[in-house]
Amino acid sequence: MKIRKITAVILAAVLAAALSACSAGEFGVSSTGAASSQAASSAPASAGAGQYEDSLAGLQKYLVAGASVSGSPDAMRADIIGAKSGVRYKYGYNGKDNVTLELYEFDPAKLNATARRILSEVRSGGSFTLMDEKVDAVLSDSGKYLMVFRDSSSDEKNKAYAENIKKLFRSFPPTA
Repeated sequence: MKIRKITAVILAAVLAAALSACSAGEFGVSSTGAASSQAASSAPASAGAGQYEDSLAGLQKYLVAGASVSGSPDAMRADIIGAKSGVRYKYGYNGKDNVTLELYEFDPAKLNATARRILSEVRSGGSFTLMDEKVDAVLSDSGKYLMVFRDSSSDEKNKAYAENIKKLFRSFPPTA
């Protein structure tokens, strides 16, 4: 029993480090290519209702198509925040290795106490607390997905990109 508690504390610490406000450059970027420096469109060119599955995989495809998300996703320990699954992308936008994007899928029918707390905090304040760290996050309009987006660059082009990706994320899954 003591080993389980120690393991849980270690896993929570690892997640807290992953969700902290560190920039992508501090972790070592694992993406396979840099994102296009063109401004991302407001929606994937051929996005339509039913084209993207209402799942974490569908959300990933939607953001890759519409927001220049690139690289290979790393699986995250989503259960620590009560999510069903999660992935993290680290990539460059606007010529820099500067973006960390985490996506989590929740099962609204099976939310545990941690998931309910996290989602409630994000709904009310746009962030949640994990291991005494405040983590800015965005909840999709459906309430099924949570996004943690960090960009270490703060120029106007990157700010516009951040707003665009948040807009796309909130509206997933797209409707007709």
